[in-house]
Amino acid sequence: MKIAPITYSYEIQDMIKRSHQLDTCFSEAEVIHYISKLAKIDIMDMYIDQYKNKVTSPVIYEAIAQAFKFHLEQVPVLTKEKIGTFEIPPSTNLENHDSFPSQIILDLYLVHHHYHVTGDNVRTMINHYFGMNLAGIDGLGKTKISLYSKGQWLVKDEKDLFVIHTGTKDVDVKIYGTNYFMKRTGSKNLPTELQRSLTDMGYSYNPQLDAYYFSNPSGLSVSNAFKGKTIDAIIEVTNAFY
Repeated sequence: MKIAPITYSYEIQDMIKRSHQLDTCFSEAEVIHYISKLAKIDIMDMYIDQYKNKVTSPVIYEAIAQAFKFHLEQVPVLTKEKIGTFEIPPSTNLENHDSFPSQIILDLYLVHHHYHVTGDNVRTMINHYFGMNLAGIDGLGKTKISLYSKGQWLVKDEKDLFVIHTGTKDVDVKIYGTNYFMKRTGSKNLPTELQRSLTDMGYSYNPQLDAYYFSNPSGLSVSNAFKGKTIDAIIEVTNAFY
């Protein structure tokens, strides 16, 4: 799979150069390479911290787009349950076509907190309402796992070995090898050890999808614990054999 080169806006480049006191002689390519080695959640935090008491939903969207290279705007809402002191008013219409459902929730959350939030606050809220563990996604960049979720690639590298592919609302998950895995191993079949681990978790091979597949019988999103077990099973195999 062809991967686009990593780029960052001049705003992000200038922000990192100032905060990390980079040599002014660094070329743009050197700055981008430097930024690409930083934790994505740190980039997100620095971007949000610039706005102090004036954090808005566009600021959060841009912080995530710049740090993680995906778009939160059209991610579906998975729950309306209260988090901390914040709850969505019962009268809230998330089908308002003038705004994305995610923006409606972000705006309500920011008003509740008087537009003063940290990157950590935002990540906790996003994990709760949208089922996106940004710290966990950041950590996947150090593995050999690509992640496709919420209709877009969240993590992807041309030398990743396995793909975790979830449906729009995380109700179902499929696991399969990448083209690089097939090229490297000469087989499209998942390692026996991984097949066994996935089967123990409730996955089964689906010949139509040519992948190991799980669908939550409850019709609800799979839990963070289930996602974590899936990731751990893949990492265990990649560490042992690749």
